[in-house]
Amino acid sequence: MEQPQKLGGNENRCFVLNITNYNGIWQGQNPFVEALPIFITQLAAILIVTRFFYHLFKPLHQPRIVSDILGGILLGPSALGKIVYFSDLFPKRNVVTVETLAYMALFLHMFLVGLELDLTAVGRISKKAIILTISGLLFPFIVGVAFFYSLLESFDQYRIQVHNIGCGFLWAASLTVTSFPAIGRILCDLKLLNSEIGRLTMPIALISDLGSWILVVILIPFCDNPANALYVILVTIVYVVASFYLIRPFLGWMVHFTSDGNNNYSDCYLCFALVGVVLSAFTTDITGTHPIVGSFVFGLIMPNDIALVLMDRFGYFISGLLMPVFFSVAGLRVDIFKITKWSLVFVVVPLLFTVKILSFLPISLFTNIHSKDSFALGLLMTTKGIWAILVCITALDKGVLHAGDYAVTVISILLMNSIIAPTIATLYKRTNLFIKYNSRTIQEARNKTDLRILVCIHSYCNVPGILKLLEISHGSRHNQLTVFALHLVDLADQPSSVLIVHDSHSPRFEETKANGAQHDYDSSETDQIVTAFNEFEKTNDNVSVQSLTTLSPFTAMHGDICSLAEDKFVALLILPFHKHATTEQSLEEIISSFPNINQNVLDNAPCSVGIFIDRGFEVTNGSDPDYGVHEIAMVFIGGVDDCEALSYAWRMARKPGVLLTVIRLLETDSRDQRKSNELDDDCINDFRIQTSNDDFIIYEEKIVNDGEELIEALKEMENKFELFIVGRRDGLDSPMTSELLDRIDYLELGIIGDLLAASDSATSSILVVQQFVNLIDNKVIEDLIGTQWLSMDRTAMNFGSRRLLMATSNTLWMYSEQKLKEMHDVDEGDVDDGDGDGDGVNP
Repeated sequence: MEQPQKLGGNENRCFVLNITNYNGIWQGQNPFVEALPIFITQLAAILIVTRFFYHLFKPLHQPRIVSDILGGILLGPSALGKIVYFSDLFPKRNVVTVETLAYMALFLHMFLVGLELDLTAVGRISKKAIILTISGLLFPFIVGVAFFYSLLESFDQYRIQVHNIGCGFLWAASLTVTSFPAIGRILCDLKLLNSEIGRLTMPIALISDLGSWILVVILIPFCDNPANALYVILVTIVYVVASFYLIRPFLGWMVHFTSDGNNNYSDCYLCFALVGVVLSAFTTDITGTHPIVGSFVFGLIMPNDIALVLMDRFGYFISGLLMPVFFSVAGLRVDIFKITKWSLVFVVVPLLFTVKILSFLPISLFTNIHSKDSFALGLLMTTKGIWAILVCITALDKGVLHAGDYAVTVISILLMNSIIAPTIATLYKRTNLFIKYNSRTIQEARNKTDLRILVCIHSYCNVPGILKLLEISHGSRHNQLTVFALHLVDLADQPSSVLIVHDSHSPRFEETKANGAQHDYDSSETDQIVTAFNEFEKTNDNVSVQSLTTLSPFTAMHGDICSLAEDKFVALLILPFHKHATTEQSLEEIISSFPNINQNVLDNAPCSVGIFIDRGFEVTNGSDPDYGVHEIAMVFIGGVDDCEALSYAWRMARKPGVLLTVIRLLETDSRDQRKSNELDDDCINDFRIQTSNDDFIIYEEKIVNDGEELIEALKEMENKFELFIVGRRDGLDSPMTSELLDRIDYLELGIIGDLLAASDSATSSILVVQQFVNLIDNKVIEDLIGTQWLSMDRTAMNFGSRRLLMATSNTLWMYSEQKLKEMHDVDEGDVDDGDGDGDGVNP
């Protein structure tokens, strides 16, 4: 209830509020006039509305900040706040409660950001990238300030005539700063985090985010109280230096001498960390900067081990549940009816995009980086996050910005963030996202002792044929074969991909603490698959098998497969065909979604890919050559895919008991493909010279005049061999094969593979091979950002991060202390893994 009182001749209103309604609805009282019921209702409304918008805009690749701010605008005076019942939901006398929670969420979130950030990554970035990033931050800021004062009459500041000299600086800063976490989430959702643009963007975004932090720390004191700003900044610098050189060593010493060394930290450590972040935020608040500066710095100085524990304990609660309240409060304060000139919005957004893109355009002018990548980089650097919203709210609270200008700025930020992700998704649609490494093809791995293969399993019916294929791929007892068996499990309602690594001694699925959730699927088939591969490992020498299961929706499964292939450095990825042979040898479709998965893997795989059509290619009793001879045919026409298929068949021919027949089909007139034929001749001649004395390798040549003779030649040999190995030859058309293009039923198999698979009378299994071809020169990016692209565990995904993040719907990331230790040993160059390959990493 309100009681007006006279104090010094002025009437003041004080609010006497109960926390809750003790009598309840039974006394006929309205429970929503008390603090606690209305606070709970406010939180529920914010979380429900923001979550609804998040799922609504998720197919459009919209970042979370868009849905959160839009939810606040909907609940505020711009929309539902105009309705009587909704206007009572956020009364002015009570809104301070939810705003307090929002600011609490803000500085706790910045503490998590500090925990996540690894400043040592900055030292690995080249000076060129740092200079480029600073110019990309300062140039838009200067243009923004100039733009504000050149159009001052369009802003409320001019009309109200309460002009603050710092208004233009804060306004320009809010539209200039960049959000490193927001960029990372956009790239992750678009499955571009491990691409060239992802690797180029993340280091630059890190520097830009730190520059934004420094810019905000300087501007807020100067715009609030210019007379004392210098003292505030000096005290802040002293506190930051003391935190790194005094408090951080003390925290490390305390954790080292009080913990048991097994990283099982008690609740006392977590409580101490929370108390510390509150005290640190309080310190920077009373010195005149902002609480988030203290919380962010305290997160940076926390020891790594306890930082990981804190992120796992509090990450989702703070960032997933509390932070939407902060962004919604920012949206609640937007009143679009106070905007006098909407034209400002449509001028600010194109201007900021143009300035940012121009800031990073020199990358393509002075390096060999494609102009599309530099354009995308400038576009991504306009991504706004916490810093931009914080500057806007601070400017509004201090009277630097008025309500109309604040609404223009927030709506401009909302529009910019909503445009970026769809534009980037359009630019990089269906591109090859991965970089070529050593031994990413069978040809490159041919002379090496270790062959690494990733096989994907749809169901147990794929296992016998796959195991037989792997058995004959293990060409010699002196060669090491490393197999990664991935069982593909579709969970349509799974929000993110989950990777399960099965213990060879205990194949049954057990939920790990890291996953922390139960997944509703039948694991009995997984147990059968894991057991079969474990038996294969035991019965074959120099064979190493790791069994895994991925739980994800079919729409994201190809990204999981490609990410795992990249992570494991495999040279060949084998996919089962989406149709399986019946007892009548006809092909029967298993699941209709598998063709899309196979096609997407072919488009984006970081290694060579084989699609296996199994027509009873099952395991025999061991590898004794006396048991029988396995007859394999390789059909060679020409092209890199056929050369790759020949290399794989050649490797199989080293297995005792394997008879390989290489059949080269020659066209009568091939003058139009003279260059390709020269490369093909070199490949064939090298093969014939090195296998001339091998009685188990036969080479034949057949001349075909047209497509019909090609079909007849394949028809004659379709039942003479147990297995055909052919190249996909995607994009390679010849007079002989071009006339058969309209007969193709399965594009992923190519012409030869499709003709062999389409025959109902054939009994031979088929392996269609596509060679990985590098499309981008990675050296340019390495020179620019100053970091090397070592493996998926050291790429853009965790650049600047203390841990590996678990990517959503497209990438498999599993944190492992052992893996980090191995990678550290590789960097030091003093580890020998004992596998003889000199890479310092165990298979």
